[in-house]
Formats: sequence, structure tokens, C-alpha cells
Amino acid sequence: IFQMATVNRKRNTTIEEIWEDLETGLASIYRKEPMIPNRYMQLYTYVYDFCTAVSVPQGIPGGSKPTIPLIKVNRRPGGSATNNETDFVGSELYNKLSEFIKRHVQGVLRNCMELNGEDLLRYFTAEWDQFRFCSKVVDGIFAYLNRHWIKRELENGNLNIYVIYTLALVTWKAILRDHMDKNITAGVLELIEKERTGVTITSQLIKGVVDCFVELGIDETVDSTAPEVAKTINPKLRVYKNMFEEKFLKATEIFYTNEAQTFLENNSITEYMKRVERRLNEERDRCEMYLNRSSLQPLAHKCEHVLISKQLDLFQNEFCSLLEEHRDEDLGRMYLLCERVEGGLDELRCTLEKHIKKQGLNAIEKVKDQANTDPKCFVVTLLEVHTRYAQLVSGAFRNESGFVQSLDKAATHFINKNCITHAEGSNAVSSSKCPEMLARYCDAILRKSAKNSEDAEMEDLLNKVMIIFKYIEDKDVFQRFYTKKFAFRLVGSLSASDEAEQSMIGKLKQMCGFEYTSKMQRMFTDTGLSRETTERFRDDCMNKGKRLECDFSVMVLGANSWPNLGSSTPLQLPRELSDCQSSFTTFYNNLHSGRKLTWIYSYSKGELVTRAFGKKYSFVALTPQMAILLLFNRPTEMDGKSIVDALAMKKEHAAPQLASLVKAEILKVTTGDVSVVDENTTFALNMDYSNKKLKVDLSKFVVRSEAKQEQQEVHQHVDDNRKMVIQAAIVRIMKTRKTMSHSLLITEVINQLNSRFKPKIPMVKKCIDILIEKEYLARVDGQKDTYEYLA
Repeated sequence: IFQMATVNRKRNTTIEEIWEDLETGLASIYRKEPMIPNRYMQLYTYVYDFCTAVSVPQGIPGGSKPTIPLIKVNRRPGGSATNNETDFVGSELYNKLSEFIKRHVQGVLRNCMELNGEDLLRYFTAEWDQFRFCSKVVDGIFAYLNRHWIKRELENGNLNIYVIYTLALVTWKAILRDHMDKNITAGVLELIEKERTGVTITSQLIKGVVDCFVELGIDETVDSTAPEVAKTINPKLRVYKNMFEEKFLKATEIFYTNEAQTFLENNSITEYMKRVERRLNEERDRCEMYLNRSSLQPLAHKCEHVLISKQLDLFQNEFCSLLEEHRDEDLGRMYLLCERVEGGLDELRCTLEKHIKKQGLNAIEKVKDQANTDPKCFVVTLLEVHTRYAQLVSGAFRNESGFVQSLDKAATHFINKNCITHAEGSNAVSSSKCPEMLARYCDAILRKSAKNSEDAEMEDLLNKVMIIFKYIEDKDVFQRFYTKKFAFRLVGSLSASDEAEQSMIGKLKQMCGFEYTSKMQRMFTDTGLSRETTERFRDDCMNKGKRLECDFSVMVLGANSWPNLGSSTPLQLPRELSDCQSSFTTFYNNLHSGRKLTWIYSYSKGELVTRAFGKKYSFVALTPQMAILLLFNRPTEMDGKSIVDALAMKKEHAAPQLASLVKAEILKVTTGDVSVVDENTTFALNMDYSNKKLKVDLSKFVVRSEAKQEQQEVHQHVDDNRKMVIQAAIVRIMKTRKTMSHSLLITEVINQLNSRFKPKIPMVKKCIDILIEKEYLARVDGQKDTYEYLA
């Protein structure tokens, strides 16, 4: 930086020649007196001349020994010295400067001792800023000493030598340490406490002290003034930590312990939480404003320990009240505070789970009379409880995994084990009740009606159904009930829309896998293929010139995919229908050899048009109802035995069909009892029949005997299917493990099948015994509770 102005000038080469004026210049610098550039050049030149010139040996005042040469130089021709050949010595100049800095800092200490409070901090920070700046200037003046003699000393491992700027910092720290450790830190802590109590302070004073403490922790072996170092060095914080942070954290603990105790004596927990939230934000801002960022985490931990951890019992006691009162904002605030401390949320999660269970069970209890028979009431009530707490978990509790798990556990409990699912007159839980109710609810919303929802609303309803479905323990029971209801909708063309049906199947598939919905999908496919088959049949009849007496269509259902819709009942069809049936049977057998058609008349429908009652009516009727009504085209009155004989029906099959027509007031009983179909019971056409509707659905008047047996059939089918599924799971597990203990095998089976249904231990044991009988497994000799797989 500094260049020599001329070569032919007088060089000052001894410490005695340069120090007096150099010291005067240094004093001016530390007093920040104005100084012209030439004066800086002169001071730099003193140092340069001293470090590069050969000292002429002279007698030491008061003694006879010559002085030690400061430098030995081998000069090249022309008189210049090379850096590589220089044996450099600069200890005298270094020591003189060190003593000067000590005297200056001691003067600062004396002035500090006469001050206290803000006056002390104001003086200290001003002096520090000035000292730091001036020391950098001095470091530049002594740059040549830094680059040569000091550098060599550091390389030789001399730990008592520092770069000039570092020397200044080390001196400041050594002389002012005790005063900083006590008075300066105490002044800063007093100022911070004032700010905490609402007094406006000069925060720049605190920042100045903090910056001083941080810089005094500098690595003493590194030249911190070098530009490349200033960017990369990570300041050591030992001075800041020891002199300030430890005392600051202790003072913080004392302050907030007292404040918490006083505040809680006069305020509610909710107000206290607001206060804590504000205090934590203040401390964060305080740290960002004038403390070192390394203090942010320990300060936060200290505040959280005092303000939250020590008050967790109070928070937990208040949590239940906040839940009862639906105070979501306060619950969210409590969550944000408690999540800051270890274990702060554990008790809250448990309390939430218990609360949701209680609310769910109470909600069902209130509507049990209606919900027991009304699937919509049952499902909507469950959804209301779940929606309320799902919103709470996603909002106030930020979807934290522990609270989500609490909601899931509670929902699983109150959905599967409530007053509706308990078997009447006992404490046993009916595992089929909830799946059945949900399947019936699905049937209600997917069935065609005057109140069918729009597409978007329908999709929303199906999504809500899946919320409840997620928590059903016995999903195989739901599958069976849903499949039967789905079959009835398809057979009766009662679906609100194909899109809604496909959407529901897709949602079930996404949650339970392809196998769960494979039969449903094939059923849906069968209906499409049936429409194509019907069209081909009509085309075939047209090509052959055969005229059908009625608009005839057929649904061909695959026996392996569709649930049992009831056995085929004998029925002598009217000629109009029997001709169509016979023609289709011939057509289908030609189309698919080796297949057998079984006609299910109880689910076949048709439409009859009549003018017998004055008006023109259109009756939608089941095939057996149609056959009965067509008998009354000639006689208007017939006895039960004649009807049964004419249609080749069994009495037990004819009775509900005749009863439905009497209930619909198309027929009337003139003699006998409608429930007894024989020659003593006479049925007559009701010539006084009248209805506001010109199109009447007679099929809805039939009370299906199958409906009463549906639960029993589902239970039997589910039990049989479960036995096969459990046996398959046992074989898979044992094939992999080869040998396994009884308890571990049962646990593994339950874990594997839990997503589909909850296997009962007695059933698992029974399946193990069955597999032993079938020689898939065997008990290990000498170990009765251990099984081995037999290949």
C-alpha cells in the first residue's frame, strides 16, 4: 500500500530514533485526531525503515556492550536486500507497541470504573468502536511487521506473539475482562430487564457490547484483518458465552419464573397462553435485534422450560375444557406452545382420543332410536363427529401425526363399537351392523330417486362414505352387503348413474386393492354385455323375420361374479313371455355352447298397460305379478288354488305376490284369508281401483322373504370366506417361516389380515387345526406350541 517516495532520504534505523515520534502518532490515532495522509506515510515509513535497515552497533547507555544488530542483510549488487535472504528481528518494536496499547486500555479501564448503568455502557461501546477502528489503522501501519517478523514467529510456534490487530483485542480483553464480566454484563442485563418490563431502551448499547464480546473470541492465531479471512472465519464465541450468555439465560429464567407465578395468580390459562406466545415472540425478536444468533436456541429452550414445561399440568387440565367449549383458537395456541417442549403433546393426544370417543358414542346414543333403522341418520351422525374433529386436527393441531392417530383410534372405536352395533340385550358387539348400515346408506344415495344429487354433490357424498369406510374393522362384511345391494340396483336398473357407480368402485379399489372390487367390476361389465346381447338377439329375430310380441330384454349374469339373488322358482309364463324366453334360450345356446341359463323370475320386471279401471294405467310389475294379473284378463275372479295351478307355482311363492297385489289394491280378497292360498280364498279384480298416478310400480309392494334372511346369509358367507382366507394366510406364513410358535403365528395372521377384517383368535386356532388335519402343518415333536410346515 505504502510506497517509498524517494531512495535518497535519511533512514531512521534504531528504536530510539523512531519510537518517540511513532508513539506520538499512535496516540493521535487512538484519540482520533485529524491526520493528513503524509503523516500516515511517515509512521509507516518509520516501521519499514526499522525493519529493513542494518543497525550500526552502538554502545548501550550506561553500559559497554554493543547493541544486538536488528537485521543481517546479504545485499545484491546495487545495494538492495532480498526477502529470502533476510534474517529479520522485530521484537523491540513489537514490545514497545504492546506496552503502548496496554497503557491506552488501562486508561479506558480507569474511566469505566468511574461510571455505571447506561453511562458506563454508552462510554464502553463508544470506546470499543473507537479502539477497534484505530487498532485496524495501526495494524495497517505495522503491516510490514505483520508480514515478516510476526509471521515467522507464528510459524515457529510462538504462542505469545499476535498479529497487531489481534494483539490489540487480546490486550483489551486481558485488562477489561473482570470489569466486562461484572459491571458491563450487569449493565446489559439491567437494560434488558427494563425492556422486558416495558421501558424503552437504547438497544444499540446492548448490540455494541455483544459485538465486542463476540469479536473478543477471535482466533488469536489468525490474521482477522485479511479480507479472505473476514469472509470465511467462524468467530469463536467463548467470550460471549462465558461473559454474557450464561448470565443472561440465568437472569431470563429468574425473570420469567417470577412473571409466570404472578400472572397465573391473577389470570386464566388462556390469557397466560397469549402472554407466553407474545413473550416468546419478543425474545426471538430481541435475539435477532441485538444478540448473537447462536443464543436463539438456548434462549428459546430456557423460555420454553420456564413458561411451558413447568406449567404443562395446567395446560393439560385446561385442554379438556377447551375441547368441550369448541375454542379452536385457544386449542391451536396451546398446541403451538406445547409442541415446543419434549413430551408436551403426549397427554394432549390421549385426552383428545378419549374426548372424541366420548363425543362419538354420545352422539349415536342421542339418535339411537332413529339410527337403528335409518342408515342415513346413523352415517350422518358419525360423519358430523368425525368432520368436527378432523377440522380441529387439521386446523388447530396442524395435522400433527400424533393427533391424526388419536382421531383415527377414537373414530375406529365409536364407529365400530357403539349402542347401534351392540347386539340387543347383550354387551357383545355385532361386527356386521356398522358395515351393513354403511352399505345401506350407499344404496340409498346411489339408487335412482327424485332427490338424486348433482354429480359434484354425489362425489362429495361418496368421499364422505369412504371416510367412514376407512375405519370399518370388518371390510369383508361391507363388501358382501354392498355387493348384494349393488346387484339389486343393476338388475332393477335403479342406479342413479353409471358414473357414480364406477366412481364408488374406484374408491373402494384404491383403498382395498383390485381383488376387493374385482367381482363388482365384472358385474358392471355383465350389464354392458347384456345390453349388447339383447341387441344381437333383436337383430337375429329381425333377420329371421320373427316378430316378438313384447319389447323383450335380458340380463345375463355370471354365476361366479354375482351374489345369490335367490333360487329359481317354478313359474308357467304367459304365452306372450314364454315365446320370447324360448327364442332367447335357443339364440343364446347357439351363441355360447356349454352354458346353462337359469331364469330368476323374482327379479324380472315388465310393464303392463290396462284400461280395466276407466283410465289407462301402466303397471311396472315383477314377472310373477304380471303372470297373475294376466290371468284376470278373462275371469275377473279366481280362487287361490286355481291361480297356483294355472301358473305351476308353489303356494309359498305365490302368497307374497298375491299379497302385494292386494296391498296395491289391484286385487281384493272376497273370501278367505290372503295369507292362505287355497280353494277357500278367492281373489277378484278391484274394479273400483283408482290412483292419481297413471304409472304405478307394483314391485315395491312385494315383501321379499330374502330380505329377512339377508343378514343370516351374509354372516354365513362371510364366516365361510374368512376361514378360507385365514387358512391361506397361515399357509403363506408357514411356507416362508418353516417353523413358528403358536402365539407368533396367531399374531402374524392377525397383522396380515387386519386391513380387511379383524380375525377372531378362536377362528384362527380352528383353521390351524384344519390345516393340521389336511397335513399342511404338523406339531413339532416335544414342542406342542410349535408348528412346522409340511411341503
